[in-house]
Amino acid sequence: MTLPVYIDPELGAQEQGSRIDLSGAEAHHAHVKRTQPGEQIDIVDGRGTRVTVEVSEVSPALVRGTVLTRTVEPAPANPITLVQALAKGGRDEAAIESAVEVGVLGIVPWQADRSIVRWSGPKAVKGRAKWQQIAASAMKQSRQSHLADVSEPVTSGDLAELVRAAVASGGRAFICHESATEPLAGLAIDRPGPLWIIVGPEGGISDAELAALIEAGGEPVLLGRSVLRSGTAGTVAAAVLQVTSGSWR
Repeated sequence: MTLPVYIDPELGAQEQGSRIDLSGAEAHHAHVKRTQPGEQIDIVDGRGTRVTVEVSEVSPALVRGTVLTRTVEPAPANPITLVQALAKGGRDEAAIESAVEVGVLGIVPWQADRSIVRWSGPKAVKGRAKWQQIAASAMKQSRQSHLADVSEPVTSGDLAELVRAAVASGGRAFICHESATEPLAGLAIDRPGPLWIIVGPEGGISDAELAALIEAGGEPVLLGRSVLRSGTAGTVAAAVLQVTSGSWR
C-alpha cells in the first residue's frame, strides 16, 4: 500500500535517521486524517524529492518524525503541459484534477474566444490560486513527488506564441479537435521534449484560433471516435501520451 503524501516546499537534504518536522496546513491535514505515532508518511517538495518518515509526534500544528529514506525522482523525459480552456460548471477544475492525477506537470488556463467563463483582475488571481490548490491536492492523492505548475491565464494570441516557442525548443503541441484526421494514439513519441495538449471550450476552438495554432506548429489530433467534453479530453490525451512516450511502460 502506498503511503500518504504531504508537501513541504522547503524540504531540505535530510538523510536517513535525521529528525524532520511538518507544520502548518499539511500538519493539520495529517492530524485530521488521524495519523498516529509509529505510522509512516511521505513528504515531498514538489520538485522530485521524497522522504519517507516514521511519525513520532502528532498535533494539529506539528508532525514530527524520523527520516527512513530519501530519494530524488527524476522528471519525465516528456513532461506534459495541459492548455485548458476556461469552462463553466466546474468542468475545467475537474479537468485539472484528473489531468494532474495522470501526471500532467504544467497547466495553462486559456481564455479562448468561445469561453463563457471570463477571468480578469482579482478573479484571475483567485482562479489561478484555486487551480494550483486543486493541482496540489491531486498530486498528493496520486502519490506523486512533482507538483504541476499553474501559469497565468493566456489569450489566444499569447497561446500561439507559447506553442511556437515550445515547438522551436523541440517540443510538440497537440490540438484536440474533431476536424483532425490523425489519431493521437497513432503518433510516435520517439524523442525527449515537452508535450503540449490543447483543449478548447465547450463551444469549440474557433477557426481563427485553430489556424493560428497550426501556423505556430500545433498538430490537430483525434482522441477517438467520440467527441469528448472539455473536462474529459485533456486527461484522455495525457493518458495516451504517457503510454506512447513510454512513461507508463
